[in-house]
Amino acid sequence: MTITRALVGLFCALVLTACGQQEPASTGGAAAPALTTVTVAVSPASPPMLFAQDGKTMGADLDIFEGYCKARGCQLKITAYDWQGMLGAVSSGQAEVAFSGISITAKRKEAMDFSAPYYDNAWHLVSLKDKDIQITDLAVLKKYSIGYPRGMAYADLIQNELEPKGYYTLAQVKLYPTYNEVVADLRNGNLDLAFIEEPVLANFIGKEKMPLVSRYVFAGHDQLGFAFAKGSARRDDFNQYLTELGPEKLKAIIDKWMK
Repeated sequence: MTITRALVGLFCALVLTACGQQEPASTGGAAAPALTTVTVAVSPASPPMLFAQDGKTMGADLDIFEGYCKARGCQLKITAYDWQGMLGAVSSGQAEVAFSGISITAKRKEAMDFSAPYYDNAWHLVSLKDKDIQITDLAVLKKYSIGYPRGMAYADLIQNELEPKGYYTLAQVKLYPTYNEVVADLRNGNLDLAFIEEPVLANFIGKEKMPLVSRYVFAGHDQLGFAFAKGSARRDDFNQYLTELGPEKLKAIIDKWMK
């Protein structure tokens, strides 16, 4: 059976069912059905995926999930946390979903369910433009101080790839609350290099005009996804929405925030 014939048959069945169940029209106005509330955990410090501006949360991730709720008839109850608090909220079931440019990792999959990937990410080692730092061999990393926000997936790269080769250790890393503190230490000379993911770096350079430059790129290590509480049926429905949205519309949403 072709897909077209199947859809036509389904439509006809729905019409017949609706007609068979039709009741006399009510003279009074029917109340709109109550919206389902989805509890959301965020950490709005990863522009352009999610950030706070003038007291309002915004970004590509929020646009995507608001589109889902509009299509499915739900409303959001958003609570902001620091990065680790956000992940803890969804892994404990306190929140049904979390989003803020979250990397999909094997360790995180043990505590939460992820949507299909919606963005192929790259990680950059970044310094100030006026710093004389050239990285042609990762063995030189041990000469520099490196930092990033606490709880980020860069730790897996260091532990699994850089440490075994003697390039860098987790014990050497400087950890910060958010990217804002990381960049502040770069600018005041207390940090040589920072791990910054591609969309955040693009925002810092393009929108905030920060004097940053990428010194090395780690590609193919990371994909972003929406994190759901373990066993949430909404994860599969959200994946269906991403399919309905399609790659072109999804890219358009993300590109809007990248510019």
